[in-house]
Amino acid sequence: MQLHEHTDLSKTAQQSVDITFALTGDPRVNSRALRQLRLLSELGLKVLVLGLGTPVGMTKMNVKGVTLMCLPRPTGSGPRFFWRNHWQFKSALKYIKSTVYHASDLYTLPAMRQAADRHHAQLVFDSRELYTHLPSTTRRPWVRTTWEVIQHLHIRRANCVYTVSESIAQYLQKKFNLNNICLMRNVPAPQAATPTLSLRERLALPPNVTIILHQGNLQKHRGATITVEAMLHTDNAVLIFMGAGPLRSDIECLVHSLELQSKVCFIDPVPPNKLLSVTASADLGLTFLENCCLNHRYALPNKLFEYLAAGVPVIASDLPEISQIIQRFNVGCVVPPGNAQALAAALNRAVSDAELRQKWAMNTPNVQKVFNFTTESERFINAYLPLLNR
Repeated sequence: MQLHEHTDLSKTAQQSVDITFALTGDPRVNSRALRQLRLLSELGLKVLVLGLGTPVGMTKMNVKGVTLMCLPRPTGSGPRFFWRNHWQFKSALKYIKSTVYHASDLYTLPAMRQAADRHHAQLVFDSRELYTHLPSTTRRPWVRTTWEVIQHLHIRRANCVYTVSESIAQYLQKKFNLNNICLMRNVPAPQAATPTLSLRERLALPPNVTIILHQGNLQKHRGATITVEAMLHTDNAVLIFMGAGPLRSDIECLVHSLELQSKVCFIDPVPPNKLLSVTASADLGLTFLENCCLNHRYALPNKLFEYLAAGVPVIASDLPEISQIIQRFNVGCVVPPGNAQALAAALNRAVSDAELRQKWAMNTPNVQKVFNFTTESERFINAYLPLLNR
């Protein structure tokens, strides 16, 4: 894609900025990207964001000093999608000069590295996933090899590498002998967690029904199918899927085929700045990643911290990073991943024991004392400032 073929942006983009921030997705709905951009904005920096979205062209984001350049989403998937995405970002970056180039995922890293080299600039890589061990690489060695080669070629050039969990940080440090890894967990920024229009009111649910919330995109290997199957054996509860995603229509069909319409509901996602006020009206939060790859095993998902910040106890897969938090603070329980029967048993126990749920909920503020936005923000900024002053 030649950028000027779609919109007359070259004159605007040719202006120098402090930071160019690239994401293979729409940063307006990406919680982690928004947190980072707001922190950079508070430093008084001029930031240009390259992302995928509509309408194509330049637009202001609701963040001071931040401008968004939307590029069209390429077709295809896997490595084919990556190369199309790469050439598109590379083309856009011809017009941009900045002090720091921030690749917010592996898919933008090569183009950002080339731009950083061209301008003798600083390079940041946010390894928000363990990209070489995603579910899409399982039993697909050629796909894994592609991502391994790309990561190997570019990660050492980064002046700072951010990631989301201690396990991923240790993996990257050991594999690439890095000493510039900064841990920034997916802890949400403070916002009102008082329900405005509660889920119960919105869906006209009776007061004696326990609300189980699963928020986030419905994708493969995130346990949605197993969760629905568990609801066959869970009483006095309603499961709400709040999110979109490629599997939503399939999961809706599964619910109909199992005749679970009275037990399972679907609602659309809400904007990140309104999320906790909706989350707070649930009785239980659910994150049930399957243990199908290292990325899931080492995950610390957004939704875990969002549930806890909203005072909602969590039932989750027994994966090391997630279970460590839930068990340390006694804010829920963990279940063997992929086990619908065990999940149903855990849900029934939590649904039938209101005192247990209350005890878990009362412990959630203790999590904030250790894992909070202030601490994660300071870590992020402290690693960034030296890059801006070079």
